[in-house]
Amino acid sequence: MAAPVRELAMKRIVVGTDGSAGAANAMRWAARLASRHGAEVVVMTGLVPTDAELPPKRVNALVAEREDELTAWSEAARLGDVAVRTIVEWGDPRPAILEVASREQADLVVVGRAGRSAGPGLLHFGSVAEWLAHHSELPVAVIGGAVNLVTRSVLVAVDGSDGSFAAVGWVREMRGDADVRVVAASVAQPYLEWTTVDSSENWRRALEAKIRDEYVADLVDDGGKVEVLALAGSNVADQLLQGAKDERVDLVVVGTRGLGGFSGLRIGGVALKVLHRADRPVVFVPSG
Repeated sequence: MAAPVRELAMKRIVVGTDGSAGAANAMRWAARLASRHGAEVVVMTGLVPTDAELPPKRVNALVAEREDELTAWSEAARLGDVAVRTIVEWGDPRPAILEVASREQADLVVVGRAGRSAGPGLLHFGSVAEWLAHHSELPVAVIGGAVNLVTRSVLVAVDGSDGSFAAVGWVREMRGDADVRVVAASVAQPYLEWTTVDSSENWRRALEAKIRDEYVADLVDDGGKVEVLALAGSNVADQLLQGAKDERVDLVVVGTRGLGGFSGLRIGGVALKVLHRADRPVVFVPSG
């Protein structure tokens, strides 16, 4: 009997672009992921009016100009043989990309780490990437400059929270039937200065067992090989990023919390630090 065909988990990816080098890299990264899943890539950009009121004829001309630019940006990025569509959305690019993603029933939103409004490597408060991480109900991928466009290895942060289980679920679907190495990492703060070496090793083995048996049980039950990484330190974000560097993974996946004390903000402190400090692509997966 033939093996059942696995339903495609990722069918459409929306990429926000502004013509910058960072945005072009984000398009290329999204195209590689889309190619693996047979998904469509929708490349969009926002068009902010320069005047409060414009005649319809002028609006149409501005949209046509931006459509030509968007087509040129997409062609210059050399996205390969994936299906690509372009959309120009009138208005602020931050809510505009979420409007397009909702309308297109996207599975993932992708943006570059630094665009025209930020210096190299700088993700300033209020940037498109940070705003999306705070407000998106969809997973958001933030792509830096020098990255591996093909994802062969992933580090997923786990701690037993709803957000981390959502992150594990996203990794499971993203990996699909592909041979992607998965490292599940958890960070705790054992009182190593008060314990013997043997006690420290016992703690580490206990955390590794918890990761395997509780935090990533779905991935293990799915038949995929999962490596576990027990980390210790007071700064969780730095430990995760150092673990990603040591393990040489291509992608970091972090879950975000639900709505917090500030209406509309859903990214926690750890995820926010990862967003600012990561030197490789990061996907933020909202709980629920």
